[in-house]
Amino acid sequence: MRKNLSQQKLLEILTSEIETLKQTTENINEIAPEIARQLQILKTTKVKIGVDTNKLEQLLEDHKRKLEKSVVIPRWFWILFGAVIILLIM
Repeated sequence: MRKNLSQQKLLEILTSEIETLKQTTENINEIAPEIARQLQILKTTKVKIGVDTNKLEQLLEDHKRKLEKSVVIPRWFWILFGAVIILLIM
């Protein structure tokens, strides 16, 4: 008796799962054409991308100015160098 009960329960579960799979398959087949249509639209749509580089360009200009200032020998150094040369000549 117990064996028949277990087999009966297993059969009920399997039947239920098969019905669920059938319903899922029907749902997928129902929406598949719409998904295919939307994918085709996505494939054929051109994407326009705009990147605002103003801040980046400004940042690069600021760094460029800082580098130019740091590479140039400061005026005070030339004055000090000239004064040392004059003192050495005397």
